[in-house]
Amino acid sequence: EVSKQALLDAGVPPDEVDDFVCYRGKGCSNCNDSGYKGRVGIYQVMPMFDEIREMVLAGANTAEIKRESMRLGVRTMRQSALRKLKEGVTSFEEVIRCTVADD
Repeated sequence: EVSKQALLDAGVPPDEVDDFVCYRGKGCSNCNDSGYKGRVGIYQVMPMFDEIREMVLAGANTAEIKRESMRLGVRTMRQSALRKLKEGVTSFEEVIRCTVADD
């Protein structure tokens, strides 16, 4: 069981925490008892919005570009991973291991 505080710290929106279910595979010999088999991609696709283009040309740093892209509605790697967690495709541990916080 993943605590509500851990979910909040991971970036789950406060209004979703109470109903957020973290599924966990039971495991078997086919998956080496991990509960998961194969790989699933976690992606972040950032369209080159005019605002982002201007920032890049002006020499903005990555943190500034990330903030602006989030403001424009681009889903981050962490948000993509949390969506996969909610769908039962991955585990909370993998979300934390494979992505960085959206601070």
